[in-house]
Amino acid sequence: MGSTKKDKYNLIIEQYYNKNQVLYSTFWSKDAIHYGFWEQDTRNISEAVLNSAVFVCKCLEIDKNDVVLDAGCGVGGTSIYIAKKYGAKVYGVTLSSVQLKTAIKKALKSNVADLTNFSKQDFTKTNFKDCTFSKILGIESICYAYKKIGFLHEAFRLLKKGGKVAIMDGFLIRPNLNQRQKEVYKKFINGWALPNLSTKGGFYNDLIKAGFKNIQFHDKLETVRKCCDRIYKLGIGAYPFTLFLYKMRIIPKNMHGHAIGCINQKN
Repeated sequence: MGSTKKDKYNLIIEQYYNKNQVLYSTFWSKDAIHYGFWEQDTRNISEAVLNSAVFVCKCLEIDKNDVVLDAGCGVGGTSIYIAKKYGAKVYGVTLSSVQLKTAIKKALKSNVADLTNFSKQDFTKTNFKDCTFSKILGIESICYAYKKIGFLHEAFRLLKKGGKVAIMDGFLIRPNLNQRQKEVYKKFINGWALPNLSTKGGFYNDLIKAGFKNIQFHDKLETVRKCCDRIYKLGIGAYPFTLFLYKMRIIPKNMHGHAIGCINQKN
């Protein structure tokens, strides 16, 4: 059988993170790769990144009796935080072999290897049994699903009765973009190996179709603007160097693309 579009995108995503994880760990955070929430008392990027994970955990009302799925766990920072903070059992899945190895090492170093389990899987089609998890979270990862409803159907299958799912992600403000917006959008998603972004309305409809009820949205745009600015400046600073290194065939195209994505995520 030939590969599907989803398979091709999964390979692109895997290769992107296998190559670019070092940039995230060096210039962003060693524990996570997502945007952070800057509150009034936030002092640095580490605290901002932790704030967003804390917010998601509070939305889910996690406790020690939960079995949690971290869908798109990255290097395992949020999974490890949940295991240490709440004593809950956490399963993390990622497409990246580099992220997987890092997550396992971090869990061992943090003495929560007994509460965490990391594996390389597609979160739209896992090998977990029905009704395995009481809580499921996806922090800036569900945007990488080729079809978002594919993840939502899988999450609904995996959730126990009365379970909860929390998704922190970026969405298109409007479906109809003008020409300039389309160009910026294309540079952004191509730069960060994203297949597409959903609109809030489109995602809401997918949640309903998948069977979810009692849906709530929280607009956190203002709390991430400082991260947007920081990422933009990193992209501007890195662009001439990554372009030169890419032209000299020293780094792969997706590492230069990462800088282009950093610049265009703010526009």
